[in-house]
Amino acid sequence: NGGIGDEVQTGDPRTIPGLAGNVDMTTPNDVMVAIPPKHYMQRNSKDQTYTSRIYLDRENALGNILGANAMMGHDILFDMDGARIGFAESDCDYAGLVTA
Repeated sequence: NGGIGDEVQTGDPRTIPGLAGNVDMTTPNDVMVAIPPKHYMQRNSKDQTYTSRIYLDRENALGNILGANAMMGHDILFDMDGARIGFAESDCDYAGLVTA
């Protein structure tokens, strides 16, 4: 069904609803993550400017890191045994979750 914790089995990932964009079947291992600007742009109230807080300029050997900025608004499952990661949109209401 595609709910939280559900694995979607399909031979064609283009049929999965709610993806951030179209899947390029020539590069099936690529991942696209949609991150809204409010999660990575910081406003400077002194001069009314904005600065990006995502940095993709590390050396290739080190790779780049998407941290808390990329995780905001999502539940993320790290499946170490299955060597996979899953993303689902979330309202991140921890207080509501633990009091329910």
